Amino acid sequence: MKKQYKIISLDLQKNLIEFLDEIQFDAAKTKDDADSMQIINFCNWAIKELLDSYDGYLKDKPSNKKPPQKKSRDEYVEETFMDWNLPDMDDDEYEKLVDQFDAFLRSWEQEYNKKNPKADDIEERPFRPTMQDVAEHCTLDEIEDMLKDDPELSDSERFDLYYEERQRIYDKKTSLSYTQLMKQVGISPRKK
Repeated sequence: MKKQYKIISLDLQKNLIEFLDEIQFDAAKTKDDADSMQIINFCNWAIKELLDSYDGYLKDKPSNKKPPQKKSRDEYVEETFMDWNLPDMDDDEYEKLVDQFDAFLRSWEQEYNKKNPKADDIEERPFRPTMQDVAEHCTLDEIEDMLKDDPELSDSERFDLYYEERQRIYDKKTSLSYTQLMKQVGISPRKK
């Protein structure tokens, strides 16, 4: 029997991992019950599968097909949720689930559009310096304050960024030039 695969874009993979990570983080906040552990274990497994998946590439083929027509919300909901084995829920709970899924898709689309701007939008976007651009002109304490004030970062991301910058500054202070290294070791440069 042949295995079947689905190819997803890297953006979708990244967004799925972030989504699963948020669910896992929320489950970790709750008390230690079996349901929370099952959610955490599932999220760990799903993230690992997404990260360890094979890379696939599609060749561009000229297409004679018409572009797909935009589906209405009801068509999309029917197609998406009806195939799932959802638990029994009343209409209000079902609508809440669909609304949350819609909100997730809208925020995913906004993030996608930010990262993949159309050619016309590029000129209109203001320049936003990266952390590395800013960090080169700041002290470690200033960087720490900036990281603490950033609401978009998790604690582990703040720590990683702070540690990387701390290490960069330390390496810069303790590094030696080639001449300094030779002088410290006691070797004189070769005479020409």
